Amino acid sequence: MRINTPRKAVTGTAVGTLVLSGISIAAAQAASAEYSISVTQTAPVKSVYASTSAAASCKLNTITVTRTSMCLDVGARVDLLKNGKPVGSATFDIKHSMTLKTSKLKWGESFTVGKAKLVNAGGIHINVTVGGGKGVKTAVKFDQGSTLGPARKGTVGYAASVAKKKQLASPASYRFTFTKAGYTPGEITYKSAKYRCDDKFWGPTKRTKNPGCVFPSFPPVFTLSRSDSKVDESARHILDAQRKITGHPGASTPLHRITDETTINTHRRTMCGNVHNPDPKKYDCDEYPFAASKEGGNPARGSTRIISRSDNRTAGARLGGFYKTQRLLDGDGYYVRIK
Repeated sequence: MRINTPRKAVTGTAVGTLVLSGISIAAAQAASAEYSISVTQTAPVKSVYASTSAAASCKLNTITVTRTSMCLDVGARVDLLKNGKPVGSATFDIKHSMTLKTSKLKWGESFTVGKAKLVNAGGIHINVTVGGGKGVKTAVKFDQGSTLGPARKGTVGYAASVAKKKQLASPASYRFTFTKAGYTPGEITYKSAKYRCDDKFWGPTKRTKNPGCVFPSFPPVFTLSRSDSKVDESARHILDAQRKITGHPGASTPLHRITDETTINTHRRTMCGNVHNPDPKKYDCDEYPFAASKEGGNPARGSTRIISRSDNRTAGARLGGFYKTQRLLDGDGYYVRIK
């Protein structure tokens, strides 16, 4: 009887190296590996407002804003990936300091890519681009392609162009790109606080203030003092009104400027039209919240008082100066503080 000896089945394990078209399995597997860079923020960024310099109050993963300055500190992490799995990492922060000019359309910013903690992550290079938004040109100075590891500093110059009686508003847009030989690049993008530049302060024929820029989300504070004899009556009236009105408009909640003269005059008539003035040459009807505020013109949520004409006009002139100094436009919020 002839017995046929069956061939052994081929299993997944072989002795020696199987060659396919002259390429070993090991080499084929190595060639198929994918190397990439992933970049993430280590935590969400929260916004806070500071009464002092933004830089002095700056904290990690926070964007700190005053009327004219911003400090943004972003925590970042770069991961080197092989086939989607981490093989190295770098952690660091990127800190920005921007200062606007209330009477100029050019301003500057400095930034630092902080010292990185590297874990099997040498040879990563950095490139930076910054966009200023429509109407704003930027010029970035940075050692492009420098290696991640030591702290690296850079600057950005901004120049805005605003038409007569117009405004523009935009955040800066940051893009940090990270490269390494053999790896697909990775990047992180984020934005600054929104700045606003305007040329809105005009009289009938001439500018009353040169164009400039502010961070409009920051509500500045208008201050009067009861110890100032020129405005003490206005100051006392405002303080009494803030104590009386629930919510303390202007104190615990902001007022909002309005610029429409028809609405302002309507607010003033509504509040003072029926208030007896014993001598209009010596006295004025003072209203709070101000007629030139969105919150004004409501007798149920406001106060009137007869005070000296000089006091009222002086306080009003200071308020107008405050609007210019802080570049408060229609709808902007602000607080009123009485000392």
